[in-house]
Amino acid sequence: MGLLLCTRCAQHPFYYEKLDINLWSIQELSYVIYHYPIMLPTDLVDRKLSGWIRDELHMGILAAKLEQYMGSGEGGELQERLLLMILRESNYYTQQEISYFETEYRRLRHIDRDQFYDLLGDAYFHMGRYGRAIEAYTESLHYQDSMLVKMKLGSACVTVMQFRRASDIFEQVFVETAAMEPLRKLYFISKLEPSVKTIEKYIDHIDTEMLADWELQYDNVLTQAEDSEHVRQIDDVYQRDRSEFRKEAKLWLVKWKKEYREKV
Repeated sequence: MGLLLCTRCAQHPFYYEKLDINLWSIQELSYVIYHYPIMLPTDLVDRKLSGWIRDELHMGILAAKLEQYMGSGEGGELQERLLLMILRESNYYTQQEISYFETEYRRLRHIDRDQFYDLLGDAYFHMGRYGRAIEAYTESLHYQDSMLVKMKLGSACVTVMQFRRASDIFEQVFVETAAMEPLRKLYFISKLEPSVKTIEKYIDHIDTEMLADWELQYDNVLTQAEDSEHVRQIDDVYQRDRSEFRKEAKLWLVKWKKEYREKV
C-alpha cells in the first residue's frame, strides 16, 4: 500500500506491523487511522507512538497532549479520544469526516466477533493482502455459518490460485442454497484451472442462455487482459529483441513471485 507524504517527513518511519507498512508523516498515520479502523488495536496510541510523533515529526505539543490523556483511563473510550486527537491535529480531514469516523469507530467497538472478522477480511482483501483476508474470513466462519462470508472466502482463494479449495467452498454454498452465483464461480474456475472439474457435476442446472452469457463474460475479461498496457509492453519487448525479452522475463518473474508472496 502506497501513501502520500504531505508535510514534514520523519527521518525514521513508524512501522505499523498489522498493515506491514512504514509511516513517514502525520498525514499517513491519519490516513491509516481513518480508513482502517477495523484494524486498530486498543493500544495503537501508546508512548512508543507519541515518542515517534515528538522525536521524528517534531510535534511536541501533540505528543504531550497524548501522553497527558494516556494516564486518564484505559480501553476503547480512551483510545477513541487519542485517535480523534491525532485526526484533528493532522489537518487532513474535515470535521464532518472526523465525526463520521467517530461514529464508525464506536459502532465497530460493539459488533459481534463474526462481523469483526468479516470486516477485517474485507479490509485485507481491499489492500491486496489476500492471505490475511483468507485467515480473517475463516475465523469469521468459526463464529457463524454465513454463505456471504463463504463466497468471500472462495473469491480470496481464487485470487491466490487456491482453485481446489475455492471450488470446494463454492460447491458447498451451491448445495446449501441452490444459488447460481457459486455455479458461475465454479464455471470460471474450470476455465482458469481445467483440472478442477467440479462444474461438470452441476452442468444440468445451467441453461444454455446462462452458459453463453458466462462464456461471453469470460471472453470479455480475457480480451481486456490481453489488451492491457502491461501485456502490450511485454509483447513489444518480445517482438523487438528476444534476447532482451529473456533478460526482462527473469526480472518479471522475480517481481511477480515477490508480489505473490506478499499477497499470501
